[in-house]
Amino acid sequence: MSDDERRLIDELVSVASTRGDDAREALARRLRAAADALHPGASSSPPQVALGHARTARGRRRNDDDGNDGNDGNDGNENSGFDFAAYPSRHVALHVMYAGWDYRGFASQGAERVGVRTVEEALFRALKRVRLIAPDATWKTCDYTRCGRTDAGVSASGQVVSARLRCRVPRDDDDDDDDLDDVEETGRRVGVEIDYPAVLNRALPRDIRILGWTYVPPAFSARFDCDYRHYKYFFTDWGGLDVRAMNEAASMFVGEHDLRNFCKMDARNVHNYRRRIDSCRVVVNGPDGGFVRVGAMGLGGGGGGGAHEGGGKEGDEEKTGGARSRRNAAGEPPGVAHIEVVGTAFLWHQVRCIASVLFLVGLGREPPGVVRHMLDLARCPRKPQYEMAPEEPLLLWRCGFAKLSFRLSDAARSQLELHVAQCTHGHVVRAGVWAETFAHVRAGGYGGDDD
Repeated sequence: MSDDERRLIDELVSVASTRGDDAREALARRLRAAADALHPGASSSPPQVALGHARTARGRRRNDDDGNDGNDGNDGNENSGFDFAAYPSRHVALHVMYAGWDYRGFASQGAERVGVRTVEEALFRALKRVRLIAPDATWKTCDYTRCGRTDAGVSASGQVVSARLRCRVPRDDDDDDDDLDDVEETGRRVGVEIDYPAVLNRALPRDIRILGWTYVPPAFSARFDCDYRHYKYFFTDWGGLDVRAMNEAASMFVGEHDLRNFCKMDARNVHNYRRRIDSCRVVVNGPDGGFVRVGAMGLGGGGGGGAHEGGGKEGDEEKTGGARSRRNAAGEPPGVAHIEVVGTAFLWHQVRCIASVLFLVGLGREPPGVVRHMLDLARCPRKPQYEMAPEEPLLLWRCGFAKLSFRLSDAARSQLELHVAQCTHGHVVRAGVWAETFAHVRAGGYGGDDD
């Protein structure tokens, strides 16, 4: 060995004995220089590959700690050096909430409409950012499915999607992939899995959140395995609507009908307009119904849970009718009511069309029997002209899966409660400002001294 070679090796040992990324970068440069000195013209790629493996190993260690690989930025480069093939993956269903007012719908618009803001695009960016899917993953390669395809401006608190995500706990060989009960039992034995809601919620926009997760079998489809979909259409209860007539009309939707007169026609993609509606009613929230009046600056409480499933109690006029003139005469700020529709599948704009017709009935412009007339295609073969209800009050409240039980860690729940409380506070305070303005206008403006 020559003196030059011995001196070079001593320098390399000195650099290798130090710690830190700068020292490793220096070591890589020295190794390349050594390779060039000992073997002129040879490729210097082996030292670079070794350095890449070292970075990947460090990334794996960070990933095992929090599932997020210690990287929260640089969308284009956050997955460089990360070997997805070294990790197991499992099919996971996610319970998703989003306020859709600032989005052009939930579903991605495809390559032909790049840049259109959708909830799905934001969700996929977050999945890639925290390295739950590969940077080049597509909807197909990660077995992605969605339950509901909500339109622009529509929100959801119960959307469900599924995808094959990176995990810590590989599937057991004994697992029955086609048995949801078996998959759920496997999940209950797991205490070290990635906290998907906590990890994703740190990377998602403020108006999108993951509310829970669960394992699902590979054959699971969020769209076709859904038992029911439950929508709510919110409106302000000014007391001028005949809620009893609206509920009489709403009851006529229950059952299986051809609903082409209550949707936006999509002749190119839809040829069967028969859909089953399990429940349709108008809920006016009274003192015991969950929401209090806007003027009181209250929040929705737990007391309204009974109104979410099935029909209301017989004679419960505060929730299903009879409040028309009393509230209007009281001169109070409006309360919040909603139309709820539960069914197995829905046509394009179906709930908004149903809401529009029910409002016409509530205003006295149409009798309740107009629904039966429009459902009879022999008497009403063409859709009448009427304006569709706006999109912003519509909420996909729940997607029902009888065999799924979504889980949420205590840490993720605490962060969610704080986040939702902060968002709710801002909206309620603004509602309070408008409620005061409403009271001022109804009182006839300023007059006399203010107390």
